[in-house]
Amino acid sequence: MLDHLPENTQGRDFLIGDLHGYHQVLMQALDEVAFDSGTDRLISVGDLIDRGPDSEACLKLLEEPWFFGVQGNHERFLLCSVAGDEALRRTWILNGGRWSSHYSDAELQQMADLIDEKMPLALELTVQDKRLGIIHAEVPEDNWQKLQSWTGEISSELVDILTTRRQRIRNQLQLPVQNIDAVACGHTLVETPLRLGNVHCLETGICAPHLRGYLTLIEARDLLLP
Repeated sequence: MLDHLPENTQGRDFLIGDLHGYHQVLMQALDEVAFDSGTDRLISVGDLIDRGPDSEACLKLLEEPWFFGVQGNHERFLLCSVAGDEALRRTWILNGGRWSSHYSDAELQQMADLIDEKMPLALELTVQDKRLGIIHAEVPEDNWQKLQSWTGEISSELVDILTTRRQRIRNQLQLPVQNIDAVACGHTLVETPLRLGNVHCLETGICAPHLRGYLTLIEARDLLLP
C-alpha cells in the first residue's frame, strides 16, 4: 500500500510526471540538471509504460537503486492482463499496450513481478522535515491518514481511487489533503504543472506531442514551498 523513503541527506530528490515509455527524453532531462546517480534520487508518479517508444527500458529503471515510483493505471493494466483479465487486456491494447505483443508471457510476467516488488500504490518522502506524498491519481477521502492506517486487503475501489480517479482536477478542488504537507500526482494531462490545494499535478503530456506535451522534472523541495 504505502512505502516510506527516508530523507536524502546526501543529494537531491526529483519527481517526474507520467513517463509513458519516453526513456531517452528522461535521460536528456537528467543530464540537463546534472543528475548524480550516486547521491540524487528520482521518483515517478506512475505510468512508466505505454504509448511511447521504449516501455521496457522505462520499467528497467526500477532496478536502479536511485529510482522509485508508484503504480499508475497503465501498470495496473499490465498486472491485471498478466493475471488473466482478458477484458482489461483489450482495454490495455487500445490504450498504448500494443508493445506487449512483442514479448513472451514469461517476459511479461517478469515485468509484472518487477512492478509488484518495486512499485507500491503510494509513497511518502521526507524532505527538509516535511512530508511529501506521492500517488498516481487521488488520495482516498483527501486524507493521507487513510493510507497510513490501512490494514487488510486492498480493495478494488481503493486501487481505482489511487490510480484512476480525476475528481479533484475535473472540479478544480482546492481543499488540501489532510495529514500530509503536500502531494504529487500524475494521470490527468495539464498544460503546465498545476497546484490544487496542496496537491501538485505533474502530468504534462510527454506522450501527447500533438498537444505540445512535455515531461515535467521538478525537485521535490520545490513542491513543499508555501
